[in-house]
Amino acid sequence: MMSIENRQSIQRQQTILLLLALDGKVFSETLKQRFNVSDNIILNDMISLEKAGLLKRIEAGAIVVEVCSESKEK
Repeated sequence: MMSIENRQSIQRQQTILLLLALDGKVFSETLKQRFNVSDNIILNDMISLEKAGLLKRIEAGAIVVEVCSESKEK
């Protein structure tokens, strides 16, 4: 059975991806306030999503991953 923390983390990450799809970028501070969680929780969510190739972290938040952007430029 999945823990409440796991479920909340998955729901947060799904919402982050939805917001990214709508706006092209998200800001850590905005997400922290929206979900009422700490900087570390948002950071961990974004690190997980980045490792999965679903977003690119930037200084103040994250942006949509551009498909094959760097591999074609080289």
